[in-house]
Amino acid sequence: MDPRPPEDVACEAIGRGLAQHPDDGLVLLQAVRDADGEVVELVHEWVNAAAEVNAGRALLGRGLLELYGSDATLFDTMRTVLATGRTLRTEVAYADESADRRLHGRTFAVFYAAVDGDRVVCQYRDISDLRRAQAHMLHRAEHDELTGAANRRRAREHLGSVLADLAAGAPPVLVALADLDGFKAVNDTHGHLAGDEVLQLAAARMHAAMRGDDLFARYGGDEFLVVCRDIPDDDAALVVVDRLRHAVAGRYRLSGGGEVGIGISVGYALATEPVPMDRLLELADRSLYRAKAARGTRADERQVGAR
Repeated sequence: MDPRPPEDVACEAIGRGLAQHPDDGLVLLQAVRDADGEVVELVHEWVNAAAEVNAGRALLGRGLLELYGSDATLFDTMRTVLATGRTLRTEVAYADESADRRLHGRTFAVFYAAVDGDRVVCQYRDISDLRRAQAHMLHRAEHDELTGAANRRRAREHLGSVLADLAAGAPPVLVALADLDGFKAVNDTHGHLAGDEVLQLAAARMHAAMRGDDLFARYGGDEFLVVCRDIPDDDAALVVVDRLRHAVAGRYRLSGGGEVGIGISVGYALATEPVPMDRLLELADRSLYRAKAARGTRADERQVGAR
């Protein structure tokens, strides 16, 4: 065993890990083995102040299983690091239902390193705020700010992925384009703020009518796009169309006073085999054009690879 003070051993070991920060937790743990040489516990031999602050409890002299017995993942990871003698960099995210309430929703960057065969050093940093900021930025990049629906870029990315799955035998995919009827009159009569409110209300109704795994996007202006997997035929497609129409069409009460009536036209195309995305969207757009000409009556487009 390394004769140096534990703190020196730990600090040297993390020279291979994360750049040190005053708020980083840093611990050195000693393996406890049974008669067969199996590691049965890892005891905190040395800890820094930040580690105990993060843990919210005294750690020195206490074992991992003693402290976190309901979640053996950390113990198993450190035991593997000891067995292999390798370093490990990873990220650990705790769900809100984790056993330790102090860890709910928190994410840590963690570095492990084996030391002289029977000890392991662990350095960890709370990166929860960074990951939340990144998730927020990603959400903003993929969603329409006004309605909260997916934006055009996200819709095309998702549709491209879904259509690629058709080559592997995935079930047919429905693409529906919906356009609000009477929306221009709202803008002209009540102003653009009222128009924005109607878009938000209509989007909320549309979203509520979708299944959990359907993609719902604002495709531009007052036009929305829906992508649904596993729609086997036209009858099933028309069920989706009718659900959209019944959810959205109706009266809308404005926060500034008064009500407006809004209708919706829906066109769709059904892909049963791989088809270029722009071709499928073109078919859905043609269907929408015919639906608007017929004052909202649904219409479908039948082509090779799309119905």
